[in-house]
Amino acid sequence: MSNSGGDFQVVTRKKWMARKCLRRRDRHKSESDYLNDCPDVNVEKFQPRLERLCTEMCQSDYFLIAMEALQQQVEALKRPLKRIVCLGLGPFSRTHQALHQAAFVVSLQRHYKIKEALYFDPVFRDTEKELIRLFDGCVMSEDCAGRDEATGPTLYYLPHCPYALMHNILWSNWHRDQLPNILLISNSFEMLTMARRNQEDHITRIVEYCTETPLEDDYEHHNVFNDLSLHTFPHDSLPASDDEAFWTRSAAPLKVNEDEMITEADTNFAALKL
Repeated sequence: MSNSGGDFQVVTRKKWMARKCLRRRDRHKSESDYLNDCPDVNVEKFQPRLERLCTEMCQSDYFLIAMEALQQQVEALKRPLKRIVCLGLGPFSRTHQALHQAAFVVSLQRHYKIKEALYFDPVFRDTEKELIRLFDGCVMSEDCAGRDEATGPTLYYLPHCPYALMHNILWSNWHRDQLPNILLISNSFEMLTMARRNQEDHITRIVEYCTETPLEDDYEHHNVFNDLSLHTFPHDSLPASDDEAFWTRSAAPLKVNEDEMITEADTNFAALKL
């Protein structure tokens, strides 16, 4: 076809696909560049901003309904929460979702008056680590890759994290008397296992014995808490201790691939109004 008008150009499917891939690659590059090039925040100025967001979080319908769902499971456990372990939170001083998720975790810790709150994400900067300490949290010294033992009731918060990270928490606590200590907020096990091919991993094995409570995302900011559920493992619902086939733990935990993040980081931090 001729281009007689000068403004019209034929684009073959091959060229269109190439341009689409280039745009995707450029977009990913710009997200990475944004996170790397974004200047450090002033901790003294950022702290009151996060504090204000925590105040707003505590008053939000999403937080109140989530706390009702969590309280039901805590009461069923008949023991108070002892710890919070937050993995894969993200660069919360630089991204929209991670900032609101940080406010959720801090607000949850205060709501239940939990003394021990542990965080780890390899992307944390020193300023973010300092902010965590200012909000009564502690940054783990090394990456446990989900290998954490819940010796007492522990709330694990893994927002949109790799499948292996959730799997490894179960792997580390694969015992009938220890799994009930886990209260896990993460992407829905039911949805995740629909597409899994490996029928022997621990999430696939436990899903039919797990109590999953979807946390309805009616938060005023979109794409922050989407597709998250609260997962608990009631003792009476688990297979008997002598079920060796079920309770035989796999030889090793899964390798965590950070490229498997459920959602991409939202770098539109400039549009955030606190």
